[in-house]
Amino acid sequence: MLHLNRARVPAAVLPASVALPAPDPAEPSVLCDIAITGGRITSLKRSVGGPQATQGAVDLDGDLVFPGFVDAHVHLDKTHTWDRAPNRTGTFMDACETLGRDTANWSRQDLLRRAGFALHCAWEHGTRVIRTHVDTGFPAGEASHAAMDELRQAWKGRITLQTVPLTGVSNYGGAEGDQIADLSIKYGASALGGWSLISPDLPAQLDRLLAIARDRGVGIDLHVDENGRPGEEVLRLTAEAVLRNRFEGPVVCGHCCSLAVQDPERQRSTLALLVEARMRVISLPMCNAYLQDRRTTGFPRTPMWRGVTLIHEMMDAGIPVACASDNVRDAFYAYGDYDAAEVLIQSLRLAHLDSRLPEAPSIVTRTAADIVGAPEAGRLAEGGPANLVVFPAKSFSEFLSRPGSRRRLIDGENIRESRPPGYEELN
Repeated sequence: MLHLNRARVPAAVLPASVALPAPDPAEPSVLCDIAITGGRITSLKRSVGGPQATQGAVDLDGDLVFPGFVDAHVHLDKTHTWDRAPNRTGTFMDACETLGRDTANWSRQDLLRRAGFALHCAWEHGTRVIRTHVDTGFPAGEASHAAMDELRQAWKGRITLQTVPLTGVSNYGGAEGDQIADLSIKYGASALGGWSLISPDLPAQLDRLLAIARDRGVGIDLHVDENGRPGEEVLRLTAEAVLRNRFEGPVVCGHCCSLAVQDPERQRSTLALLVEARMRVISLPMCNAYLQDRRTTGFPRTPMWRGVTLIHEMMDAGIPVACASDNVRDAFYAYGDYDAAEVLIQSLRLAHLDSRLPEAPSIVTRTAADIVGAPEAGRLAEGGPANLVVFPAKSFSEFLSRPGSRRRLIDGENIRESRPPGYEELN
């Protein structure tokens, strides 16, 4: 048994019985004593007094403790290709073209090497659940899904790896749609996914996708409106399709950038549709701040907006919102390390989520876990998994001020220093 005394836990990841009465919103954390047996939390309660002389006890002395992180939207098939396929303009279209050419290099060995390194990084940073989108065209898509399934088995018990196919929504319109779905589910996909620009055919295409998903008992997870054009309203059309088809499976939409540049009344009516359709949103602040509002004319120039969707307004409306890594070291985003703590800190800065600090940690923990259907992850609870990340910070201010700080990892009764792999392992 392992006893952790005086762990400073964000109230957002605690059950109400421990989190309440509510702590100071400027420091929304609770000092807790945590007992762990095997891989489960057997006791979780507020700390009373100083360190306890319990056998096997570790006094954390107020260090900040998070549950294992959830990275709800990544691209493991594209990751760590920057060195051989850089995007010098940083534009979305050049990213698509650059990685389109690089797919010729995506052999099984190449995918396992790059994605395996990414999972190693995520593990050492404290992430325990990851959902990756997988480019799914024929015939190359099968090799990518097979490689991800191989990694899912290799990392079982350490990281829960979910997969979602990524293809044009129009591809679900014909016989190929069933093939994409069956191929993806054959290799363990958690949902069906895709992307689309606005078009007159999109409502019918979405109807077909939802029918395929319903037949297979899965939800959908889409890339929508990853641009700054007000007329792009795939998010709205998706909500309308969900309501029109009475689709009851989970529906997740990532990016949703164009919503932020639309007329306020249109924004409000779209958010109302999302609420009615019970949809969930994943924002990708780091990647979207990197890609959005770049222009090839007059390059380089200062961006005029951040590319971030209406996170605050969605939270106010009760729409579940998470943030995630998205692309890492590829043509869509040149940086990153699968560190969900960095995602949290940068999202707070880019989207001013410090103004709602009590609930902000949930974007990479509890809410992210709920969005991807991992109900035990991203929270601390008696009987729940004992996957914890300990930071050498006595307050949120200290934690947020040193985004690259070292950390300790607790998995079951084992506690150790985090040791992210060196790039020589990748190369």
